[in-house]
Amino acid sequence: MEQTKESGFTFLEMVLVLAVLSIITAIILPIGDKWIQAESEDDALQAFIATVYNLQAYSMANYVATGLQFKDSGTEYITSYLVDGEVKVEVARNVFPNGMRLAGTSQLKAIEFRGNGDILKSGTMAFLTSSGIIEIRFQFQRGRMIIYE
Repeated sequence: MEQTKESGFTFLEMVLVLAVLSIITAIILPIGDKWIQAESEDDALQAFIATVYNLQAYSMANYVATGLQFKDSGTEYITSYLVDGEVKVEVARNVFPNGMRLAGTSQLKAIEFRGNGDILKSGTMAFLTSSGIIEIRFQFQRGRMIIYE
């Protein structure tokens, strides 16, 4: 009778490996969720800044007043970019990630540009995020925004 050598994992070894993987997953998931939330808020902030620049450029190119306002639908926080004139036309819409919104204490609640691209009212716009408050200061000069975190 010949003996054959079988190789493989025992049940105990498999249970031990699965337990270690479960512990590592339980540690990593909350960290990953916070990182994903922070990255999506950063992306939304960068998209907001790009849209403000685009809105200002639209004002200068078409010599029309434009404005940006925020809407809270209850389930999502929406930034709505409007072109003013005889009729208000929505040219773009963006939804902020959950937990990110315009702060109630924000000095500016909307942004408006004249037809020549100058901002109508300067001030600070504050956003609440999961990592704290981010402020964007809008100055009278064209295309000038300063971000404070």
